Amino acid sequence: MKPWKLLDTEYLVDAPWLKVAKEKCELPNGKVIDDFYTLWQPDWVLILARTAQSKWVMTEQYRHGSGKIALEFPAGIMDKGETPEQAALRELQEECGYGLRHPEAQSAEESRPDVPKERCLYLGTFPVNPDRHRGKFHVVFIDGVVKGGSTNFDSNEEIESLEMSDEELQAKMANGSFNHPLQMAGYLKYKLSSSS
Repeated sequence: MKPWKLLDTEYLVDAPWLKVAKEKCELPNGKVIDDFYTLWQPDWVLILARTAQSKWVMTEQYRHGSGKIALEFPAGIMDKGETPEQAALRELQEECGYGLRHPEAQSAEESRPDVPKERCLYLGTFPVNPDRHRGKFHVVFIDGVVKGGSTNFDSNEEIESLEMSDEELQAKMANGSFNHPLQMAGYLKYKLSSSS
């Protein structure tokens, strides 16, 4: 099996947060598709943050695509040059006011970036939608987070944070009130990696 050959790209939308391309592609059998549409958005990080009491840090915020208030794990766009772990720690603080304290730190403000690997674990990179989407998301598990410090929302964000046990989260998945498929996939990846 061989990949398609890209013959031409025309950007129909070329904005910082979204690109929509009309692509001309040649299939391995020689057939040409004149109008295969692809999407791109910046890479983002999904943050599976757990407190010392084994509660998940969750968010609720309005999502205009669905027109509903959504229950989600914290997540956010990665800044240029950031590692997924750095982006996860930054976004967790900005959106929820949670962070990691270094064991010797007396306060959250004294936290240092040299966080032990077992407390901030990179679980992998995944495609948003391998069929038509060029974006990807990264999953980071952070253990032992504490509430401390202030949030810093973007101008279009209004976020409330809450804590939830694993049993409560799974019940929300079962009844459909937590239904973000990519976030559920990230949670499953954590569960599979923590059981091995």
